[in-house]
Amino acid sequence: MNILCSFAFHQLKRKKSRTIITAAAITLSAALLTAVVNFAASGNTMLSGFLGSDYGLYGNAYAFTLLIPAVFLAALIIAMSIIVISNAFRMSANERISQFGTLKCVGATKNQIYKTIMYECILLCTGAIPLGILLGYLLSFAGIGVVNLYIEDLNVLVRSMMKQVNFHLSFVFSPAALIISLIISLGTVLFAAMLPARKAMGISALDCLRFGGETDTSGYKRTKIRIDAKRNIEYQLAKKNVSSNRKQMHSAVTALSISIMLFVTMSGLKEIAEGIQNYIYQDHGCTVVADYTAKFKNTIHPKTGRRQQECAYPIDAQTAEEITEKLKGYQDTDIYGSGQDYSTYAAILTPQDLTEDMQKVLSRQSGEKPEIILDVERIILDDKHYREVCAQAGTDYGGTILLNDYKYNDKGTERHIPPLSMTASTLKLEKADGSLDNINIDGVLTVSEIPKELMYPNTNPIRLIVPSEGISLRGYNWMASPEDEEGFMEYARAVLESYFPQNGMDYEEAGYTSRVYGAQDFVKIMNIAIILAAFFLYAFVFLLGLIGVLNVISTVSFQIKLRARELAVLQSVGMSSESVQKMLSIESVLCGGKALIFGLPVGMCIVFLMARCVKMLFPISFHMPWAAIAITLILSLLVMWGTVRISARALKKQNIIETIRI
Repeated sequence: MNILCSFAFHQLKRKKSRTIITAAAITLSAALLTAVVNFAASGNTMLSGFLGSDYGLYGNAYAFTLLIPAVFLAALIIAMSIIVISNAFRMSANERISQFGTLKCVGATKNQIYKTIMYECILLCTGAIPLGILLGYLLSFAGIGVVNLYIEDLNVLVRSMMKQVNFHLSFVFSPAALIISLIISLGTVLFAAMLPARKAMGISALDCLRFGGETDTSGYKRTKIRIDAKRNIEYQLAKKNVSSNRKQMHSAVTALSISIMLFVTMSGLKEIAEGIQNYIYQDHGCTVVADYTAKFKNTIHPKTGRRQQECAYPIDAQTAEEITEKLKGYQDTDIYGSGQDYSTYAAILTPQDLTEDMQKVLSRQSGEKPEIILDVERIILDDKHYREVCAQAGTDYGGTILLNDYKYNDKGTERHIPPLSMTASTLKLEKADGSLDNINIDGVLTVSEIPKELMYPNTNPIRLIVPSEGISLRGYNWMASPEDEEGFMEYARAVLESYFPQNGMDYEEAGYTSRVYGAQDFVKIMNIAIILAAFFLYAFVFLLGLIGVLNVISTVSFQIKLRARELAVLQSVGMSSESVQKMLSIESVLCGGKALIFGLPVGMCIVFLMARCVKMLFPISFHMPWAAIAITLILSLLVMWGTVRISARALKKQNIIETIRI
């Protein structure tokens, strides 16, 4: 064996605790990187099987959706690993700096000192990286198993809405992914070891022997220790020590801060996802929904240049009413039928036709204009509920009813305002071809009077319930709350299949789709997605935080051993062991506080910015994850305090006189 390699091997054997901690950090780093790369490979296989080898029409979007999280997670792992592993080798080099000085005095070159540390790194990599890659595959295999526990339920829910859908995440062993994991893991560790190795090789032999290599005093702060007898002596000493030794504890505080920041950020992300879920799901008073949707395409009218929507197989109001009557035949179930047309008409208005609130909203969005064009949503209802709405609005059967409510997102808050002034009795509607229709408004319903079945999240500014005679629409919904949900769903599927046979074809092939599903299925799908995302995010943060904790343990234990003589001197002048323990405990709390001072505000700012961006799209209710923040605060202080307490126990066994002499 090469003498430098032998020297490095002897150092690893002699410092077993340091070797175990460093090897564990390398193993965890390699494991996390392998798991991320393998998940990306497995996800690629699933998407390729579902969408085709090129991911179909939106190939670039799907590819970036898969790659961006993988690259982001890998970058976080690499950054944390470099901080932790580099700190471990720095402490090892500092501990041996006098030895390096002796070697230089007997003829060792700078390059040989550099190689000694790098041999130590390579020896650790030889055992730790293969173990980490194996652990990474085990984590990937276990994670995929957890995913598939939920994904089957997800398939059942999705298939109830989209036929011929079957997601399955398979464990994939990819030689390319293995090579990528190995190269990234090895490169990360070698780069982390190079930093302290280059610093050690640059210190002169004289400095190594005279000052132990710590020639850079920029991290130290000279302080005069003036003891105030009226104040806690242990606290005063602890505060001075933390201030003086901030450089040595910098990496531990940084690693703990990053762990705190990540945990708070992930908790905030979960809160945001749950807020979106609560917004998307609204209780319409039904448990089962059946619907029909025709395939469409948006085109530009050749004469006017306006956008128009062309449907392949629109459903007419007569057919929709027939299906409503047949669905009612199942145990006299009450059916609420409604269809919407979002794209046929636009209303041409003047500012005087609008309420002051609506004018303010539109002026913020597009400025003031003499003529205002707003999209119109036409709604038809089944005959029974249309009669009820006419009676509620105080108009005769066959009238047009304005739902005078505009819902918009005001910086994260959902606002409801009446868009049209009550003086407006007619509306001038224009089609994409330029033809005009004047529509009389026979009745008006305000926000408190609109049926909850029509309070869905996305609506057009102008909403009209119109007579159904002669109208064809792209889609129609039938909502019900039957006593026998499963039986009704089977019956409804048979009814829709008799009118819209798909014969095993999907939406693209048939030109339409008909579905029957539970009203809460969308919520269940999102809930499964949130559970899976939370599981992986928290598992990732836990393992990444564990790397940071290893760094804290390594740094703190090294510092306490390095300060053994200092602590022995304090005991020799009358300070009791309990006081020394108290001083070290206070130091740990102060260091943990420094990590919290950086990590908590940064994590909370990231959460606040994410929530602010999401609120621009969804009017969600969001609260800072205070429970997670409290847990983070307690755990961070406990990690520091527990590490110091365990490391300080070894000091009880030492002889004060012998320690001072050394």
